[in-house]
Amino acid sequence: MASVKFINIAKSVFFKLEQYDFTKKFLIYSLITRKQNWKNKNLPKTLTGALPNYAHFYTPSLKDSKGVQLKNLFSKLDINISKDNFIFTIDEFKTVNYKYRIADNLSIDYSKVLNTSINELKEQFNDFDDYSLNQMSTLEAIEILIDRIVQKLNASGRTDRQELIDYFENIKTDKVKTFKEALQRILFFNQLLWQTGHNLNGFGRLDYVLDEIYNRDDITKDEALGLIKQFLKSAHSYYEYKSNSLIGDTGQIIVLGGLNGENDYFSNDLTYLFLKAVKDLNQPDPKLILRYSKETPKDLLSLAIETMATGVGSPLISNDEMVIPNLINFGYNAQDAYNYVVSACWEPAPVGKGLELNNVDSFVFIVPLNQLLDSEDLSQFSNFDEFLSSYKNYLIKYTNNLLDEINSQNWEMDPLLSLFIDDCNQNHLDFSEGGAIYNNYGLTSVSLSNTINSLYNVKKLVFDDKKYTLKELNDARKNNFNDEFILDDLKSQIKFGMDNDEILNLTNEVTEFVSEVFKSRNNKFGDKFKFGLSAPSYISKSNVDASLDGRKNAEPFNVHISLEENNDYTELMRFASKLDYSKHRFNGNVVDFMVSPDFIKKNFEKFTDFIKLSLDMGVFQMQLNVVDSKTLIDAQQNPDKFPNLIVRVWGFSTYFNDLPKDYQDVLIKRALEHEGKSN
Repeated sequence: MASVKFINIAKSVFFKLEQYDFTKKFLIYSLITRKQNWKNKNLPKTLTGALPNYAHFYTPSLKDSKGVQLKNLFSKLDINISKDNFIFTIDEFKTVNYKYRIADNLSIDYSKVLNTSINELKEQFNDFDDYSLNQMSTLEAIEILIDRIVQKLNASGRTDRQELIDYFENIKTDKVKTFKEALQRILFFNQLLWQTGHNLNGFGRLDYVLDEIYNRDDITKDEALGLIKQFLKSAHSYYEYKSNSLIGDTGQIIVLGGLNGENDYFSNDLTYLFLKAVKDLNQPDPKLILRYSKETPKDLLSLAIETMATGVGSPLISNDEMVIPNLINFGYNAQDAYNYVVSACWEPAPVGKGLELNNVDSFVFIVPLNQLLDSEDLSQFSNFDEFLSSYKNYLIKYTNNLLDEINSQNWEMDPLLSLFIDDCNQNHLDFSEGGAIYNNYGLTSVSLSNTINSLYNVKKLVFDDKKYTLKELNDARKNNFNDEFILDDLKSQIKFGMDNDEILNLTNEVTEFVSEVFKSRNNKFGDKFKFGLSAPSYISKSNVDASLDGRKNAEPFNVHISLEENNDYTELMRFASKLDYSKHRFNGNVVDFMVSPDFIKKNFEKFTDFIKLSLDMGVFQMQLNVVDSKTLIDAQQNPDKFPNLIVRVWGFSTYFNDLPKDYQDVLIKRALEHEGKSN
């Protein structure tokens, strides 16, 4: 407990120091230099090595309005004009200053970017209220940066410089006219988000957004494919700088396909071309999500699986038949629900509609269970229902404390995002202050699998079979399972992920209970909370004591919706299709499994049919890691042999060599288990 006390003291000191501008700037600089040196784990060396760049570091003063801050920032950016591809330039040592948390995990609606101009946007702000003045300054800041890019282009040796100059000048005065211009404009506004401190910036439904422009342009499929590849290469630049928690964690999601109405599935040439481009390039970022329904063309699903089979980690598949009804039932307008995108990994939300922050924190199901075991007289429980009821009481306290903590957070004013979020401009209210249509908060969750397995073990071993007392199991847990016989018993029971009624009913009962607690609470804007059954924090949040599923102290939690130590994919899909995702439980529910490249290659048609059948049964979302244990073990031992090995982590793809060892170990362990091999 001393470590927890120390952390709380450190947090208190940090928040007191954070109010000072010089402290905030030092923290920002430290973060920037750390992200530029991901592979150097020695922070003092990282900072020392980056000191020569301090002269290039700049953040504007917090004393000015946000719009003026952006004007000052954009006036000072170093601009890099590349020799090929599109123009995409970020000054890694200059960014915004901020007092509160900056909103991340958002995709702006790029159709607004493509079909309007700065001059047209300015017409909305003829008043002299603070909001209008701030927005006008923001638009002037963008014009300043455009002028500086044009100046650099004029001095460059690019043969297409006049074409690019026209594209940038048109941002001020006109909507886009050509497919190539559209791709350049999307990259420019995406660049602005990265430059102003936003992380995990998605691209949204690009095949849908670009459909009309592509169809009216005189361009062949081959020409479009070439431009898309250039676009993806440009978006991939500054890869390490863009990464958030791990290298590759950029949130650069492109959403493809999807229902536009009941039985009306949208796909076009671009849907196929984006998949083909990712397949051909074999780079881990940007990433793809394919929205699936029963109306999805079979050849499109086949192309998606062919792309997965390369090992690139894309696309994740999101099931519109499950996602859209849950969005509507939660309270989203039907049109907005059909036009959903996802946040950084898989969390669905309407695009460009609000402060839809789907990753405000992670919900850790095992924490209240361990609190119960550490605090209660365990001899008082005469049956499992009493024990489960006690867990629910601890679950209520844990949930309310977590939601209270989340509600205490403030969001940084953000005139740039507010320009492209519906209703902010109409209401003359920044989206950080509730100016948008929707202001819902989303949480991911972790350790549900470990918790359900722990609860079932208590039911089976203590109350049904009476093989152990609850105290005996808990003593073994506190001793980190030195007793191998008890450990074997805990691990040999039926588990989360198996198509078993007791496990399914227990899982749905626990998540239904949490959903009801969420239903009783509102966030600081008066809107709702939601959660999902998947989270990226299965390692970062696992620094808790052992649990009664047989997991030892600080061992990683089980991953997403998966069936550990079992390679029965069919059983896992049956289980996932019977989970209840209704009410507040739709914030990302990913079935995660591993399969070898040879298996897909030898069984491609059957595997495609299996994926389709699984989705049609009701699987919410799924992602694959297409790799074998032999390759992973060899890559860990001989990284120079595998510089381009790509793996799927959380909801993103990255190079295996860039992962910390504990994440590599989890992937190797899971690959061995799925192949039916022991570690």
